[in-house]
Amino acid sequence: MVSGGGTNLQALLDGVADGRIADARIGLVLSSRAGAYALERARLAGVKTIVVSKEDYPDEEEKADAILAALADAKTGLVVTAGYMSLLSRRVCSAYKGRMINIHPSLLPKYGGEGFYGSRVHRAVLAAGEKETGATVHYVDDVGIDSGEIIMQKRVPVMENDTPETLQKRVLEEAEHLIIVEATNAIVKKLAENL
Repeated sequence: MVSGGGTNLQALLDGVADGRIADARIGLVLSSRAGAYALERARLAGVKTIVVSKEDYPDEEEKADAILAALADAKTGLVVTAGYMSLLSRRVCSAYKGRMINIHPSLLPKYGGEGFYGSRVHRAVLAAGEKETGATVHYVDDVGIDSGEIIMQKRVPVMENDTPETLQKRVLEEAEHLIIVEATNAIVKKLAENL
């Protein structure tokens, strides 16, 4: 599930293609925005795409129904929210409990929850004078935003001359793109063992 440029999606596509994510395929890319470049990345990789936006589904229950129907139609075993910038209903989170993970650009629980997304996270890290930050892969739960059990984290140093943009780039390249693949592979293996 995506909303933007899709660099984490590209890491996942590459991970499946080169075998770092074994015994898995990406069957659907669902976007909250029609103009998301992630959709083009998916199309180039031959992956089916669908858009479920607020504009098309202003009613949250209808939006949840559309998401659940799309995921069921794709026979989804694991949902990865990779830069998905729309809140998911509790119904969607509950339906995929233990089978939905998210990547977040901080070392949760720091700089997580409502209002902490995208460059806002990196601005907050810099404003607080942190010496390190990083990324977290965690389970999505139906309790709160970024509140699920942590699966994996990777630390990244904060440099003295960092801007939100330079820090965001470092976190993406040195943490997010690596652990999203590693964690997805681990969860796929775990789910396969429980079949």
